[in-house]
Amino acid sequence: MSYPPKDYVESNKVELFDIIERYPLATLFCQSHDMDHNMSTHSCHMPLSLCKESLTLYGHANPENPLKKFKGKQIHCVFHGPNTYLSPAQVNSIKLPTWDYATVHIQAALHEIEEFDKQVEVLHHMLIAFETNSQPWQLSAVPEKQLIAMCKSLLFFELKVKHITGQFKLSQNKPAETRSEIANLLSASKSEMSPYYQ
Repeated sequence: MSYPPKDYVESNKVELFDIIERYPLATLFCQSHDMDHNMSTHSCHMPLSLCKESLTLYGHANPENPLKKFKGKQIHCVFHGPNTYLSPAQVNSIKLPTWDYATVHIQAALHEIEEFDKQVEVLHHMLIAFETNSQPWQLSAVPEKQLIAMCKSLLFFELKVKHITGQFKLSQNKPAETRSEIANLLSASKSEMSPYYQ
């Protein structure tokens, strides 16, 4: 038996990219072995911006973050999309409580970015991804000398995506009538999960 069930596997990149862009705070899981075969693990939360064309994720971190020990290693990233609890008290046709969700899982290689010009490009990329369209903050507000010092004090990195897949648990194992009842409930409550049932 494979997991997740094949009905929950989402491979449509448009859907996966949408999750990443709407919910950019990822959980990163890092693992490697040292010369003595001792395993080193680390997990952290990091906002990442996506370049769809090159399938690259960009980020920066505090240089004390243990993430720096995993340069050149494979990283597992999870983007947590919307999720919802479903109760038999709300959905008459389900017998037990359940939880539906949409997540994106990525395997990627971590590479440090050390060139100042490239670091500035990463900052611009992240600002375009995260700033609001009305009165966005501009990097030009930072004097160049201060910007150089700031970049030197951060760990900039890129994650070259090797594999991407989604786990969309949307009650696919339930009858059409039940899914319709769930869809109506989520639509009425204006849940972020609602569009996934249409």
